[in-house]
Amino acid sequence: LFEDKIKKEYTFDSFVVGKNNREAHAAALSVCYYPGKFNNPLFIFGNSGLGKTHLLHAIGNYIKANKPEEKVLYIYSEDFVTLLIEAMKNKTVEDVKEMIYSVDYLLIDDIQRLKQSTSQEIFFNMYNKLISDNKQIVITSDIHPTELKGIENRLISRFSSGLSVSVGSPEFETAKAILEKKIENLGNTDLVITDDVLDFM
Repeated sequence: LFEDKIKKEYTFDSFVVGKNNREAHAAALSVCYYPGKFNNPLFIFGNSGLGKTHLLHAIGNYIKANKPEEKVLYIYSEDFVTLLIEAMKNKTVEDVKEMIYSVDYLLIDDIQRLKQSTSQEIFFNMYNKLISDNKQIVITSDIHPTELKGIENRLISRFSSGLSVSVGSPEFETAKAILEKKIENLGNTDLVITDDVLDFM
């Protein structure tokens, strides 16, 4: 069964753009318009909690809304390893490969956790096939591809061959706008938070 794992609430509309993430936001949008063309893979890196996962899901939601005939898959890299280990046990690795080859967009979160060597071998082959078929790959990590530890050099060189963009910590105005957006998304109209409280938070 094909499950894309895209979270509906993470869209481009709900993403707050600031100086810290403008480049990553633009790059994420560009792969929606021109998949497999210029930024392949798109590698988004930065510390935890700065919106990398949000951008992956936003790409997925955009594709589902605007290109429903295209297949998109979001997968957390540890889940990918688990999926492959199960497939090796059950001798269904070829089925997993076929499922992944069928997608137009492969969105992989936290690639730094792809430590398992057999998984890296299988992933390397999948990656090459997807790229040669002009399928779009988007990867996130907490560090730049060249700083990844425990990931094979041939994978690192592949990750570095596309566009790498960073997401930094938001400056004051962006951080405040993110807070306001989060409060608005709660949908609680009785909740009134004054400006000075927001500034303090």
